[in-house]
Parts: sequence; C-alpha cells; structure tokens
Amino acid sequence: MRSNTISASNTNIWKRTVICALTCLVLTSTAALASTPIKPTPQQLTEYQASPESTRVKLLIRLAKTGQHELAAVLLQRFPLTGDFARNRQLYIEGLILHAHGNLTGAAKKYRQALADDPSLTLVRADLAQTLFELQEDDSAKHHLSLLMAEAPNEAEAKGIRSFIDTIDARRPFTFNAYVSAAPSTNVNNGSSVKTVYDSNGGTIHIDPDSQQKSGIGFSTGFNAGYAKRLGNDFSLVLGGNVDAKIYSDSAFNNYGSSESAELRYLLNNGHLGLGVVSSQSLRNDVSGLSYYSFGPRIGLQKDLTTKDRVNLSAVYEWRTYRDNSIADGTALLVDGAWSHAFSSDLTVGLNAGYHEVSSGIDFNSYRSYLAGASLYKELPLGITTNLHGEVMYSDFDGIFPIYNKSREDKRFTGTVTLTKRDLNLWGYAPAIEYTYLYNDSNIANYQFDSHSVDFRLSKDF
Repeated sequence: MRSNTISASNTNIWKRTVICALTCLVLTSTAALASTPIKPTPQQLTEYQASPESTRVKLLIRLAKTGQHELAAVLLQRFPLTGDFARNRQLYIEGLILHAHGNLTGAAKKYRQALADDPSLTLVRADLAQTLFELQEDDSAKHHLSLLMAEAPNEAEAKGIRSFIDTIDARRPFTFNAYVSAAPSTNVNNGSSVKTVYDSNGGTIHIDPDSQQKSGIGFSTGFNAGYAKRLGNDFSLVLGGNVDAKIYSDSAFNNYGSSESAELRYLLNNGHLGLGVVSSQSLRNDVSGLSYYSFGPRIGLQKDLTTKDRVNLSAVYEWRTYRDNSIADGTALLVDGAWSHAFSSDLTVGLNAGYHEVSSGIDFNSYRSYLAGASLYKELPLGITTNLHGEVMYSDFDGIFPIYNKSREDKRFTGTVTLTKRDLNLWGYAPAIEYTYLYNDSNIANYQFDSHSVDFRLSKDF
C-alpha cells in the first residue's frame, strides 16, 4: 500500500482516528460477548469519515477479523473506498466479512478476484490459503502456502508455513487425483520430418511411411494416488502410483504408462533424504518397439537452503526389460537436480540439469544424455498464471547405426508454455492450456523431427 503524507493541519484528525480505532476495539470485545451488532455513534462516523483511507482499511480489516464484521460491513457500505487501491482493498474486506459469516466459498472467490488483479497481495494470499484449508481444497491451499514461503521474513515464519503444510498432509494421508485433457499434436509418433535420405554411398533410402511424422487429435487421461505416514519424529513413509494414457483416433499411436514408488524418508531440518524403490511400465502400440518394464532403487534429497531457495536431487538405477525385443534389455542410470529461487510469492525461477546413461543389448540403442533447462513461474494481472520451461539435451549413442555407417548424435530442444486462469474456479479446478514445441536435430534422418502439441486441462495449482 502506498504511504500517505499527513500535514500538520491533519494532526488532530489523525489523533481522533486513533482514538476512534481504540474505541471500536473496546466495542468489539463487548460485542463478541453480547453477539449484538454495534451501531457507530455520529461522532465515530464523523471521525471515521475524516480519517485517511489507509487508516480506514486497517480498521475495517481489524473489525472484520475480530468479530465486528457487521460494523465493518456498515462502514464499508456507507463510505466506499475511493483510493488508488480501492477495488482490491474492498474485495479483500468483503472476503473477510463473508468468511466471518461462514460463506467460505464466497470469501475465496473475493480473495481470488483481488489476487487476479494484483498477485503481490501477500495478506490476501495468506487468507486465501487459510480459507482453502477450511474448504478442504488441500492441493490449492498447499500451492499458496508454498508460494508464501518466499515472503517469510525469517526462518521462524517459514517454519510456521511448513508446519501448516504438514498439518494438511497429516489430515489426509491418502490422496487421489484424476484428469482428462484434450491433446492435439502435429507429430503423435515422433516420426521423421523427411521422407527420403541418402546413405554414405549415395544410395537412396525411403523412410517407411509408418515412421514418418503424423499428426493427430486425441486426449490424455490418467490418475495418481498416494499415501504418506509419519513414523515417529524422524521418518515418514511415502507411497505413490499413477496411470496415464494418450489416446488418438489412430490407435496405432496410443501410449499407456504407469509407475509406482515406495520411499522411506529421513526428515532433515527443512527437508528430507529419501531411499526407496521405483518401477514403471511404458506401453506403446506404434512400430518403434519402445515398450518396456523397469524397476530399481532411488535416492533423493529435498532441502530448503533458505526461505527462498530449494534444491531437489535424485538418482535412479533401473533394470529395463523390453517386451517387444528382449535383446534390447538393459539398464539406466538417471541423475537429476533442480534449484528454484522465489523472488516473491508471484515470481519464481528455476534451473535443472541431468545425466542419463542407458545401456542396451543393441549397441546403437545405448546412449548418454546431458540435459539442462530453465523455468519461470509468474502470476500476471487479469488472473493469468504463466509457467515457462525450456530445455536442451544432447545424446551420444554407441555403436554404428545400420545403413548410415555412423554413430547417432541427437540435440533435442524443448519449450513449454502453460497458461492458467487462476481466478476461474470450476469445481475446485482452474482451466489451463499448455503448448509444447519439440525439435530433435539428429545426424540420422529417421530421428530428425519436430512437433507442436497443445494440452487443454484443469489444474489444482491455482
């Protein structure tokens, strides 16, 4: 809120305002016992009307939060706010009044409207998180609490926010979420964007039509479930699983996948160290023959370095079994890390990097990948939240690729933009649209391709 300059001539008004505020506080405590709305006296109304708007706002907030919401409503109606921030201030106070009346849904809507216009309103976000918690919209409440970590002035305040999140997790050890979204793509099979190439001897190679780029319109669907249990002061057990599918009009390009995990976490100060096992199943109907099953151990670390900085590290070792071609069976080592920094509750940036090494009984399918990426989370006016993520990955394959007489090398570039309308609440979800562009530059023409895809879905992170 902007500061207000008070001239010497307004000193008496300022003093009377303070007296008025104190008087109202006394009346508040009395009214809380009597449960009878208090009508302001003519003198109080005169003093209230003469006070600076910033003082009015503070008084209205205090009245709404201390049982005198009826009085706050009367004053707000008789003397509407008119300053530079009047609309958002009024929305917030109206939300507080609705909350005091027990209309939690209406209160959350008011808070969201204020944040849609100005996402930097930390006080509004805090009350929204509390209201969402009371509505048992836990995912959305945790989303806003995580964002509020950036505004914590010290570690003690940050610890309070973490405890709030732990309370949410403890009251709902079982979680379940399902989704359905539209998923059109210009390259559903990651097929080659070229039709004819030439080998090292000048011969012509015609790429099989089934391996060429194909567009399609379909939908994604799936669900995930989890269970978390605190084991004493130092450990917790976390179980998880998910199933997902991408279905297209041409069933030859359908993808199905699932994964499961079990992890024992040692609780650190502001983080945890986890050790567990993971498994996954990737089933494809297309001609690429990439369907496989995997399982193996996983170790992970999550740590809040400061109230604004968090790191995530993980390493997974998998044994992979390919159902369509057993000679391709092998292993995979996946090492990934990410760091995020929150400048404020509405602005977060991140960096990620990884090293993946995959071995296969078919030598030209074995490879090493190095990847790096950057991300940006920003809440904009008009209720739009944007997530940007870009990543580049270089893959170096072993062996000589048949026909081409050279080892395969790929450079993959991926960019994703996600827009969420966070002030539009549809049954506890917000509508989101995600656009992804992928370009794979390969020295083997079969793997030279790009794709544009769009995903329309509903999100709880709003």
